[in-house]
Amino acid sequence: MDFESLKTYITVVDEKSFTRASQLLKLSQPTVSSHIRHLEEEFNTVLIDRSPKRFEVTQTGGMVYKRARQVLGVMDKAKKEVLQYHDQVKGTVKIGASYTVGEYILPSLLRAYDQEYPEVDLQVTIANSERINREVQLHTLDVGLVEGRVADQGLSSFPFMKDKMVVIVPDNHPIRKCLNLSFEDLQDHTWIIREGGSGTRAMMESMLESYNIRPRKTITIGSNHGVVQGVKEGLGLSFISETVVTHTAAEHLIMPLPYIQPTTRYFSVVTPMSEEEITEQVQAFIGKVKELFELS
Repeated sequence: MDFESLKTYITVVDEKSFTRASQLLKLSQPTVSSHIRHLEEEFNTVLIDRSPKRFEVTQTGGMVYKRARQVLGVMDKAKKEVLQYHDQVKGTVKIGASYTVGEYILPSLLRAYDQEYPEVDLQVTIANSERINREVQLHTLDVGLVEGRVADQGLSSFPFMKDKMVVIVPDNHPIRKCLNLSFEDLQDHTWIIREGGSGTRAMMESMLESYNIRPRKTITIGSNHGVVQGVKEGLGLSFISETVVTHTAAEHLIMPLPYIQPTTRYFSVVTPMSEEEITEQVQAFIGKVKELFELS
């Protein structure tokens, strides 16, 4: 339904004049006439019996006028309710995010939320997944965005985005010169790993164990950016999020290796188990996550 045409029709009937309606609505008279013709075509009826000396609303025109007022009234009420809702959503949301999510995914989400709910203050903590989950459990944080699925007691979670873990290798690393890599060629190299409690660290440890990869040594670095820079400098190999690699312009370091398959994981939203503990502001934040990542 063309709401602009309905509004124009109501104004024409109220003013009993196309000229005065065009002046009030700041539209040209041909535009006003076009709106009325559009409605008459839509309803397949004459709405106004008009001539140079007469202006009379037809019987069917009266029916449309009545319903048009009801429709626009409902729309105005809906707009007021939405504005009132946004005015009510105030306060603070304490958001926790793991390093990968917090550094590369959360900023655009915060921007979208802040545009829709400008009265809500946002406090962000970026730490490893284990700490974020713990602080949501303790209610130090209202909501968390972490790596992997969450099964901790007292927490509820749902996945919102897929991520892939890939191997990155320094440009001048010896294994890049091997024409046919054997299983032994993958042994006894230096691997750069994240700190304990990191979701990325857990994924790497699982990968090394699953594929029986034996590191010569490990170097622990407590940030994704530091890990990528370490690989760029030739310190060693790493197993890290493709999201991180993409955002740090390090795609050239990705190297498919035999015996090691890329692994898919999820980023998850974490909240307290009890819905009563989830505030209106947090519900709005969760809704924005679902909207942006097209979750039903």
